[in-house]
Amino acid sequence: MTKRPPMAKLRTPRYGLRIRRQYEAVLAKSKAKYKCPRCGAEALRRIRLGIWKCKKCGFEFAGGAWEPRTSVSTTAEAGLARVTGR
Repeated sequence: MTKRPPMAKLRTPRYGLRIRRQYEAVLAKSKAKYKCPRCGAEALRRIRLGIWKCKKCGFEFAGGAWEPRTSVSTTAEAGLARVTGR
């Protein structure tokens, strides 16, 4: 028996093209490698929902569900930098 991809049900025509495209976009975001905020290496991977870990330095932190930095967190960091003068 062949191994089926994750959530193979959503890849059938039953659920429609729009939901399948949205699912593929979310899956691509969550499986991609990102830049580590501590060491700068392209080794940041998602462990589970909202938990990110760098394979190189071992830095682990809570971030967004599908991306380590969300638009809200980027705005918050910019506001904190402006207030603290960094």
